[in-house]
Amino acid sequence: MRVSWLACLTALLTPAIASAQLSPAAVADTPATTSSPRDFDTYTPRISAARISQQDAPVIDGDLSDPIWREAAIIEEFYQVDPVEGAAPSQPTRAYIMYDSKNLYIGVYAYDTEPDRIRRSQLQRDPSLQDDDGIRVLIDSYGSFRDSYFFGVNPNGARSDALTENNGAFNDQWNTIWRAKATVVEDGWIAEFAIPFQSISFDPALDEWNLQIIRTIRRDNEEIRWSNIDLSRNRIDMTNPGRLAGISDIDNGIGLEVQAFATGAVTHDWELDETDFDFNPSGNAFYKITPSLTGSLTFNTDFSDTALDSRQVNTGRFSLFFPETRDFFLQDAAVFEFGGRIFNSGPSNGLPFFSRNIGVVRGQPVDIIAGAKLSGKIGPANVGVISTRTGAADSLSIDGQYLSSARVSIPVLSESKLGIVLTNGDPTGQNNNTVAGIDFQYKKSNVFGEGTLTADFAHIRSYDEGVNDAMTASHIAYRSQTWNGNLRLRDIGDDYAPKLGFINRPGIKRLNGNMWRAYRPNTKLLRYAETGVFGNLITDQSGERQDEVLGGWVFLQNDPGDTIFSQYQHRTERINQSFNIAGEVPVNPGDYRWDRYTIELNTSRARRLGVGFEVVWSGVYDGELLEIGADIDFRPTKYFELSTGYDLLKFDLPTGDIAIHIASINSTIAFTPDMTIKTEVQYDNISQSFTYFSRFTWEPIPEREIFLSFGHTALISRDNFPRDFTSLGSSLALRLGHTFRM
Repeated sequence: MRVSWLACLTALLTPAIASAQLSPAAVADTPATTSSPRDFDTYTPRISAARISQQDAPVIDGDLSDPIWREAAIIEEFYQVDPVEGAAPSQPTRAYIMYDSKNLYIGVYAYDTEPDRIRRSQLQRDPSLQDDDGIRVLIDSYGSFRDSYFFGVNPNGARSDALTENNGAFNDQWNTIWRAKATVVEDGWIAEFAIPFQSISFDPALDEWNLQIIRTIRRDNEEIRWSNIDLSRNRIDMTNPGRLAGISDIDNGIGLEVQAFATGAVTHDWELDETDFDFNPSGNAFYKITPSLTGSLTFNTDFSDTALDSRQVNTGRFSLFFPETRDFFLQDAAVFEFGGRIFNSGPSNGLPFFSRNIGVVRGQPVDIIAGAKLSGKIGPANVGVISTRTGAADSLSIDGQYLSSARVSIPVLSESKLGIVLTNGDPTGQNNNTVAGIDFQYKKSNVFGEGTLTADFAHIRSYDEGVNDAMTASHIAYRSQTWNGNLRLRDIGDDYAPKLGFINRPGIKRLNGNMWRAYRPNTKLLRYAETGVFGNLITDQSGERQDEVLGGWVFLQNDPGDTIFSQYQHRTERINQSFNIAGEVPVNPGDYRWDRYTIELNTSRARRLGVGFEVVWSGVYDGELLEIGADIDFRPTKYFELSTGYDLLKFDLPTGDIAIHIASINSTIAFTPDMTIKTEVQYDNISQSFTYFSRFTWEPIPEREIFLSFGHTALISRDNFPRDFTSLGSSLALRLGHTFRM
């Protein structure tokens, strides 16, 4: 194993006794950087958490001086994963783990010989943690080796929480109750975590939970892990985690959590000059039937805090996909995951269940009167069941509907799982739609010495009042530090119709794949590089070619994290039925061929000013296309962040010309990690729609929330100069919420 001279020098020069702020330093020297050789293919670290009494619980303040931390179990053996897999970290790290009947406590002392270079640019909740130094804790309390609860913190104490799914999907829209604080000290920084057992679900039959602790040092792009020392696996991969033992006799009370909200809102219609006032009580209830199985109820569900969707303009033939962002549907979302990488690392076309269809009909929101959900584990099986009653969409003459979905999966072999999915209901009420599917997700680690092989298969059938059809899909992938590849096949029937899922192109067969080679020179000028080729073939059900894409790419990254990406595509498309680009410029039926070139430059977002720029020049439908995209992130202090984005798509076709402009401005003012003002402004010249949405959020304590929002919509004419600004509507809402745990 190679150990850098810098790591050795650091170990020699680090003071023998740590700062007096850390009481454990009074009984333990600063940890030396790890240098003993390991077989990381089989390396599985273990630790047993120390049990403490609840009255001795530490104060979570980013200061490890509480005497109780002396009783904690200690982890000092960490390894570098990036840039040099298995090497000694450039800076030592010590982690402390203990628990009482209510909480899991984790303290981390991240030693640093250059504390003035610790990156800590953000203060807001759910920051872009990859842009700062950070500590990440992943807990797989089900023993799934696939899914986990994610908790992260930067040196300012800005908290990030998420659900990870299938070792790849990262759902950061999920939030739960927990506490963390961090402080920078003279020889590094300290983070303290308190994670309530009521905030996670777990299998009480497990003797050991899966645990990962990760530290990142942003100035050097260095990643340090406790376990899973494998650069070919991403940091949220739980294939080979460490083991946490000793957790028992947890007091969850009666397992009941009630979220009560009261929302007062006033809206004004500027066209009709009418003002409406509304008071809306709402609530959610969660009951742990067992420690690993949760029942949930929602009443008159309130989504006033949901952020705006990213503005999109449809320039193609098929409908666009918008991800789920609502808290109730994100809770335990991992148990509803289906198909593995068929859907979570590729197009969503054919997805059997998409929760966003609940509460939205033909793009218009409708009330969710009530909903019930069951999620967690029953024995070895992962179980997710949801059923809702939606309100009527009067403007569309659609009655309220009952909409339901169920998902069950069981672990098989050593790293694989087998499952089924069922849905029933049609949000439009036009049909009695049912979907049933089965999937198998296979995984095998250490293939050909260092790689991971995954193979996902799914068969889904929809039943729609006498009409039924199916989709069959598979995805095979190999990941290693050098050679990588994917192969995906889909066969989607003409009448396959998952009304509670997502489909935008039925009646096709699709074969696509790619292969690339990764390089890691690990120099300041070139930290990482990859080059690869890809192909995509789409036919109709008779085998007649519709679309074909062939191309290749090159990606380069330097030591600070700046990147260059270039791509070439040769495209062929058969248009069988005319359509309009952005609803305006017609494209006639015919066969079209063209070449497409892309160059994308991005500077590291770890700097105060981060810039991204993309240019695409291409033929298209016997004409030309120019795309220009630019975005800027500016963080002058930890209290303020400004992000701007602009996209131009300029079509010059024989049938007409059009220039599409999409602009956005987002800002965040963070007074503390628990008090922020976030503002979003969006505009596009096709819909001529201007949207302003500002949200003030304050959590005085983790269980209490004060939320104030103001929104305004308007039309900005693209035909006149100066532009006409016509207000459509304004809204002001105040929501008070409190969570009761019993």
